Amino acid sequence: MRDISSGPAFRAERPLVSVSSDLGAAVAADFGDITRQGLYQIRAGDELSPPFFIRKDAWRRFLPVVVSYHRAQRCGVATPNVHGVCHLDDARRRDTGAHVDATGGWHDAGDLRKWMDATMMNAFGLLAIARHLGAGWDLAGSGLAPLEEELRWGNSYFLKMQDTDGRVWADVAGGVNGDNSDNHWTDNITGTPDDRYLNPAKRPLIQAMFTAMESMYAQQFKAADRDYSARCLDAARRCWNVNPHEGDTEELGWWTLAAVELHRATSESAMRRAAEEIATRLAGLQQTGSGSDRAVTGFWSTSAKSTEPYKNAVHSALPAFAILEAARAFPDSGSAKSWREAARRYIEAYVVPMCNRSAYGLMPFGIYHGSPTPEHYRPLSGNLTYRFFMPVRKQFWWQGLNAHLASHAVLLASAAAEFNQRAWRELAYRQLEWTFGANPFGATLASGIGERNPYPHSRYVGVIPGGIMNGICGNAADEPILDTGYAGTWRTNEYWSPHVGYFEWAQAILESTT
Repeated sequence: MRDISSGPAFRAERPLVSVSSDLGAAVAADFGDITRQGLYQIRAGDELSPPFFIRKDAWRRFLPVVVSYHRAQRCGVATPNVHGVCHLDDARRRDTGAHVDATGGWHDAGDLRKWMDATMMNAFGLLAIARHLGAGWDLAGSGLAPLEEELRWGNSYFLKMQDTDGRVWADVAGGVNGDNSDNHWTDNITGTPDDRYLNPAKRPLIQAMFTAMESMYAQQFKAADRDYSARCLDAARRCWNVNPHEGDTEELGWWTLAAVELHRATSESAMRRAAEEIATRLAGLQQTGSGSDRAVTGFWSTSAKSTEPYKNAVHSALPAFAILEAARAFPDSGSAKSWREAARRYIEAYVVPMCNRSAYGLMPFGIYHGSPTPEHYRPLSGNLTYRFFMPVRKQFWWQGLNAHLASHAVLLASAAAEFNQRAWRELAYRQLEWTFGANPFGATLASGIGERNPYPHSRYVGVIPGGIMNGICGNAADEPILDTGYAGTWRTNEYWSPHVGYFEWAQAILESTT
């Protein structure tokens, strides 16, 4: 390892040693004792690493680049050097054909569609930065104004997607039957044949996410704009009041977070009782058994009706994070200790052992009972198996897992501060490092950051600095694959809002707890 900047010469050598890894044979060298600031490069045999900085603000400098991605993805307005004014004719209802003003918001991914569940993750990321880092989030000193302007832009669309009954619609431009037919530019004239469709379905997950998000909006803007804060809180209340706070593990995780954030916004005792009740139900879905066939425990069941281990390509760490947030919000609750123990158990008995199964400290996608599809499942113990990546023969939809990893970084960062566990903080960074180059391809999956960026699947606007791609997938043998040859593979190379939102959320917590 040598300093390649113009400063004093520096060189250090460390031995390469074999390390245990289920993700292929691996050797590693530990330079963790070097904290001297500089620009470095490592040589191993004939291989040179990409240059990298050691500096206190190395990660902090990523944030403004990633935050700039949101503006580039704005819909309904011209975005400089990206596209002109677009989709002023959004949208017509799928069921009745009636026009509904659903302009604005953000394009979701490497396309032009506006899914509510995905694009709300943009807001969660920005809200987390504002909550944890405040006006000092940007080292250039731009303050909260650009964050709050972007938050308002996104929320103008979210609020339009709330029906008069308080429930929230699913998407705009998702197609007539979930197809790709609405993924196009339009003439911006309402009532012409190219108008895109609004999906009036009111999915339970979206209701919970919307309630949590609008509650956070209400808190963020309370001091600066009380009227706007009240409008956001009213939207959250109306959605909360007309929905059952039930569902599978994923939905209960979001309803727990929604109740916690509504209580933070209102201080109402009724909201506290609701949060405690839902958190307790969520805790009851954690699998805590042990035995000779259990190398790991503490993971969640998929639902009260299914003991299949919970797996999710986006919100995989949310149940543990939500329950920890409940414990943080109500430390005097009679259940707070058990909630904290549940979050700790998930990390100590499940996350850490699974991350130790690769040289990268990578959190695998999840565990299974046996081999449910005709492809490779890695043996764990007894009948339990696991895969680092999503199965490719189970369904059409499988892709990279950068949101899955970043959601675990959110949990690990929060829990590291809560339990004073420095090792968990380091493990949080390992999840993000995979996305930013510490992977078998040495490739950074965020455009404009790092080295060896693959070309993104961004069919309408091309490269967007700060955009985070889906990430590395696995094949049927559970071996890593990445499109580095300009094939336009959406599974690995498409931008997607959840990756950006969860990265911002994780980085905000990490930067605020140093």
